[in-house]
Amino acid sequence: MFAVWIENHTPFVANTLVQADADGNEVFLAVFSASFEMPESASQLQPAVEQLPVHFGDMSFGDPACSSTRYEGEIASTKPGVDVIVNGQAHAPRGGRVAEMQVGLKLAAIRKVLNVTGDRLYDAGSYSQPYPFSRMPIVYERAYGGTDDNGRTDLRNPLGVGFHHARSMDEAVKTQAPNITYANEPFQSPSDKPRPAGFGVIGRGWHPRLPLAGTYDQAWIDNQWPLPPKDFDTRYNLCAPADQQLRQLNEGEEVSIVGMTADGRWNFRLPRVVAPIRLLFDDRVENRPFRPDTVIIEPDLRRVTLRSRLSMVTRRNAPLLREIVFGHVTPAFLLARRKRKAYLSPRGDDGTIAGRDTWLG
Repeated sequence: MFAVWIENHTPFVANTLVQADADGNEVFLAVFSASFEMPESASQLQPAVEQLPVHFGDMSFGDPACSSTRYEGEIASTKPGVDVIVNGQAHAPRGGRVAEMQVGLKLAAIRKVLNVTGDRLYDAGSYSQPYPFSRMPIVYERAYGGTDDNGRTDLRNPLGVGFHHARSMDEAVKTQAPNITYANEPFQSPSDKPRPAGFGVIGRGWHPRLPLAGTYDQAWIDNQWPLPPKDFDTRYNLCAPADQQLRQLNEGEEVSIVGMTADGRWNFRLPRVVAPIRLLFDDRVENRPFRPDTVIIEPDLRRVTLRSRLSMVTRRNAPLLREIVFGHVTPAFLLARRKRKAYLSPRGDDGTIAGRDTWLG
């Protein structure tokens, strides 16, 4: 399984990983990623010139010790749903400055609105009026939560601000009250304890996600380490906030991003990746669809990334998976690969079927 080759005939990217499950079995994981962008002058998403790579380690916005996760490492062998992630910032209307505004996300059943408030300072028992801003990053370092001077931590968001007067873990954040809150849960006094608000990845060690990771006790150390615990819940693999998780993603869903672009609203339709995924075993070929389980929206880059995964447990004495072919290729190319021969064409092509769509807008 370690030698599975991916033959990629698309403008997209893919990567593979082998890891162990709770029973000690080797699990082969392949992740396929398709990034699309919409330049300011365009009206439709097109494959991005620079594809977002498939990383197997978490990528943070800054110092990993004190900043939130921008892209979670794609080590999940399966997801029991669809994650929708938005990495963006609030833009004041018409390029001006505002003390407060709202931003929103609409996709399928998701209808989410957050309130964005300028920096506030605490003095004489109350918070100041918010300081006007032109742009505000929507990150958990600016949401309610944090770790106070006595070490008390809001386990829902250890990086935030406002929990027992905690300062943000990001030293560049000067506000003493959360900038990002749910629209119906304002933070007006130190006694308020709203839900941490954001559109981004929930940390692996944060609540309510952490309890789903299973039990790591002395029995696990004695009998299971270094494998995952037996009571690991696959819902842990969903890294989006609960109100940004979908059971499934239908083709061509319409998306609205409000308040996170310079022109105030970004409307688009999710593209559909139609490039086939073929698994070449020793004794057969299997076809798999590109079925997204992760959507990453980056309004400032006007980029949308769809990710799909497949995984399988290695079985002894079972026909070996030798290769994965991603994209439209000729029957002659597939025949050559199945016979472990080099593909040679009198036309000098690489086996890609010219003119076949890898995606549909």
